[in-house]
Amino acid sequence: MRGTWMKHTVLLLGMSLAGTALLAQQTTPEAAPPATSQAVTQGSTASGGALQLTVEQKKQMRELRMSARDQAAILRHDQSLTGDQKMAKLKALHASTREQMKAVLTPAQQTVIADRRAAHQAKVAAKLGLTPDQQSKLKELFAANHQQREAVLTNASLTNEQKQAQLSGIRATNKAQLATILTPDQLAQFRQMRQARRHARMGMRGQS
Repeated sequence: MRGTWMKHTVLLLGMSLAGTALLAQQTTPEAAPPATSQAVTQGSTASGGALQLTVEQKKQMRELRMSARDQAAILRHDQSLTGDQKMAKLKALHASTREQMKAVLTPAQQTVIADRRAAHQAKVAAKLGLTPDQQSKLKELFAANHQQREAVLTNASLTNEQKQAQLSGIRATNKAQLATILTPDQLAQFRQMRQARRHARMGMRGQS
């Protein structure tokens, strides 16, 4: 059980830090993670060995993960919130947990995760057959999308309804721009990969 927890914690952290990853920004509201992202790939991060987490880091990661899980459960069962309000709060919780987990890691450990993220992005790019120009445009698109979403989620002056409306607008714009960068075949394959990622994440949540 402890090994399974560590696998999930390190994997979710790696993907949580991948704000500009090719797949990370295309999650729909229905498929959005409740509190923390789950990874779709299982590489050497599964054991956390390459990151060489200390005992204290493992403890902090576990506490953050358990706290996020509990808070997410409370939000999901809060009958006073609408579905959109729950989604906005869960996404804000995800962003907060991600930053706290990132703070636990040393610069060297963050570099390891960044390298793996880059390798994953290269793999996705190769599978889609992206040109260098497409890769550059996608990187800019997803980076801008990530910044816009973070700005909305961390804006305390907005109500949950306003946040949801703005997030929906960002998502629609991002979707339209994506269609101008990818060919129809690439876009179809991209959506298939997104669907596979969604199913993999749901499976991992069922095992946790």
